[in-house]
Amino acid sequence: MLLGIDVGGTFTDAVVVDDGRVISHAKIPTTHGRLLECIAEAIDCSLLGLAAENITRVALSTTIVTNAIVEKRIAKVGLFVIPGPGVEIENLVPVPPVVLSGYTDHRGREVAGVTEHEIATAASRLSECETFAISGKFANRNPQQELQAAAWLKRETGLRHITVGSKLTGTLNFWRRTNSAYYNAAVWPCFRDFSEAVEAALTQRNIHAPVYIVKADGGTMPLAAAQNLPVEAIFTGPAASVFGVMTLSCPKIPAVSLDIGGTTTDIALWQNGLPLFAKQGIAIDGYPTSIRALRLRSVGIGGDSYVRLIDGKLKIGPERLGPAMALGGKVPTVSDAFIVAGLADFGERRFAEQAMVSLGGSKVKETAVRIIDQAARHIGDAIEAFIAEWSAEPVYRVEDIVRPELFTPKLLVGVGGAASGLVPAVAQKMGVAYELPVGGAVVNAMGAAVARPTLEVTLQADTAAGEYTVAECGIKAALPKSRFTMNDAQELSKHYLLERAEQAGIAAADMEIVQQEEFNVVRGFSTVGKIMSCQLQIKPGVLTTIAGFSKEEWQ
Repeated sequence: MLLGIDVGGTFTDAVVVDDGRVISHAKIPTTHGRLLECIAEAIDCSLLGLAAENITRVALSTTIVTNAIVEKRIAKVGLFVIPGPGVEIENLVPVPPVVLSGYTDHRGREVAGVTEHEIATAASRLSECETFAISGKFANRNPQQELQAAAWLKRETGLRHITVGSKLTGTLNFWRRTNSAYYNAAVWPCFRDFSEAVEAALTQRNIHAPVYIVKADGGTMPLAAAQNLPVEAIFTGPAASVFGVMTLSCPKIPAVSLDIGGTTTDIALWQNGLPLFAKQGIAIDGYPTSIRALRLRSVGIGGDSYVRLIDGKLKIGPERLGPAMALGGKVPTVSDAFIVAGLADFGERRFAEQAMVSLGGSKVKETAVRIIDQAARHIGDAIEAFIAEWSAEPVYRVEDIVRPELFTPKLLVGVGGAASGLVPAVAQKMGVAYELPVGGAVVNAMGAAVARPTLEVTLQADTAAGEYTVAECGIKAALPKSRFTMNDAQELSKHYLLERAEQAGIAAADMEIVQQEEFNVVRGFSTVGKIMSCQLQIKPGVLTTIAGFSKEEWQ
């Protein structure tokens, strides 16, 4: 049995999946500031009547990392960079960094070393920092300076964790890698506390199955591994939603999926039966990173969005000030409009009508329709802007110029608790069809339960120098043969991915090449070798599709 748990802004959901069917589910109000309470309750409710020892896998999606960044509850980080000469660093990173004097050139050759003395001197000035991060410009082609600096810093400070940029990704782009390292260090303490508490809660319930966390790309990674790479766990809720849609619907035509919860609507684009990915990496708090992620957009409209009048005009969201008035809340919400319009049937209708009266006088149904129409228009505008932004991004391959991939949606797939009220209206405005899959109210937990574990490695080979690196593994070694080709690079990448997967306890099935390229090395008008890059990953996907539901209420 697979247990999936999603901690959302409004509700915490848990589902148990067995043999491709959802056999149990629970929906518990999220206890902000006390997340473990709602997680424990969701586990207990979903396992009623079931044997906990039969759980073979647990997977979580959580807002813990995202919330820590948004609410500025992150650790103070000492950021060390090794940029080399002539690099302007001002305003490119979240905090003023310590600039170290050594550097490595573009082919991974050390030109000037980092000294232990400057590490010790800087560490003494930053004694108030809870964590540290180190990033070198070409460390993805030779991580040794980063690793040496980290070893010296750990000896000076005695800290358990120091983030090394090349361990996060082996791809180029120094500043994306540096920002990734900073945020990884910044959220490490809070994520460590969270993960340790989750493990304790599971142990108390006699659940000893492997525990995973959903990453931004929709795959999962072992919770123990995520304790060193917590930045991978940002935006896990929307990612879990996308893979939940994959288990229920998996649209084969150009489509937009909408996960409409109590607080936000998460938008994803689908082409050729797969969700689209961000072309380079996500931005965190406005700073671009190298974290590979699904192409997602969140809009502050949900079922519990606060509705009020400002200068005689309706204003919807993005604030959530509690549940609908029909459920005992204090302010009007979009869900109250659903009830009055006949699109939902829960709570006290008379309180929902009072909510509409406070906004538009006695014509309560007309007010409800206006609210739904405005919310749908807001979501539709966000979808159009999202598609336009994706279409306007620069392309990097000749193939993309010759055969550009245009995106024109033909279907909306709606999931989440408020989808049935809003998706039909959004689809009508966009002039496309829509579907509301059965079980969509707990789609995030489903996506977490069945998301496949993923990992990646990036191999850089320099045949002129006779060396290669695999930054994520901290490897720099001599090439195994003199005539080294791209096929050899793929095979060597596969070897290290299998090795890394075995260490993490992940089955390395269905690998894919994310990116590969090669350039000639020319000296004296002659080609003397090649520089090759091959990035290989275990492909994100689902362990199983959802064939049905055992509970009567899903029928």
